[in-house]
Amino acid sequence: MIRPRAVVVLLALGCLLGLSSAVRPAVSANASPAGLVWQIDGPKGRIYLAGSMHLLRRDRPTLPPAIDAAYREAESLVMEIDADAVDEQQMAALMLRTSSFTDGRSLPLVAGEDRWKIVRGLLAKAQVPEAFAASLEPWGVTILLTTLEYARLGFDPELGVEKQLQQRAARDHKEIDGLERAKFQLSLLDSLPLTEQLQLLDLTLAELDDMPSMVDDLYAAWRSGDIRRLDELLLEGYRETPKLYDDLVDRRNRNWVPQVKALLERDEDTLVVVGALHLVGERGLIALLEREGLRPRPYRP
Repeated sequence: MIRPRAVVVLLALGCLLGLSSAVRPAVSANASPAGLVWQIDGPKGRIYLAGSMHLLRRDRPTLPPAIDAAYREAESLVMEIDADAVDEQQMAALMLRTSSFTDGRSLPLVAGEDRWKIVRGLLAKAQVPEAFAASLEPWGVTILLTTLEYARLGFDPELGVEKQLQQRAARDHKEIDGLERAKFQLSLLDSLPLTEQLQLLDLTLAELDDMPSMVDDLYAAWRSGDIRRLDELLLEGYRETPKLYDDLVDRRNRNWVPQVKALLERDEDTLVVVGALHLVGERGLIALLEREGLRPRPYRP
């Protein structure tokens, strides 16, 4: 079985990466007909909690029916970050600054000759200047390589779930809010020790050839709402890299719990959209909310 380890780790950061595909999957016995959306009723408001894939393919940009229906029911929209508050040019500049070495080191120096040779070959095929790549920290070039591969496979961030919902909310004059700031998301990767960054780069280099199949498998489970399969696919990589899960997923999930609970005190319905990785497993947002006494249930449009 293909193990989407590095891809899944990067999936944790919603502002950076996501997955989708043009595959039209059959719905398995474990699938929910509603898709990856839960409903939580509170004392005043209701939350629709949706698991997202942050990029969609140009040849199949439509949202799953459950997310579409939940959006129509909600008066407001909450995502991992408030996209309306992010200037795309400023965000690009911030990411470049954050992911670049500032202490005189370089990627060839810290990665070693063998890794750098592989990276240099991949970037040459994509016509990325070698000097630019050499200035990036390992996590930065990992994201660059993965993003280039998704572009090659036909993925477009302008067609992602969050981007589409942001545009619809602007047209419909629905309020948009965020659970955290983009700067914080970037700081999570930048704070990873060098050994973990190199491990992430190694996993990515080993799996680039298998990425189309990995994406298809993940998308099929996401689109059909196959929770069991998503649990298997999304969490497998963290068995080998548990600290990455602690740093990139678990800590953020726990930070979000009180924010989600506070939304139930609003006198309105809210659609909360986070990466699918954040919803599965024993430390996923659904399980954490259940431990708080809430009762998430699959949404049936």
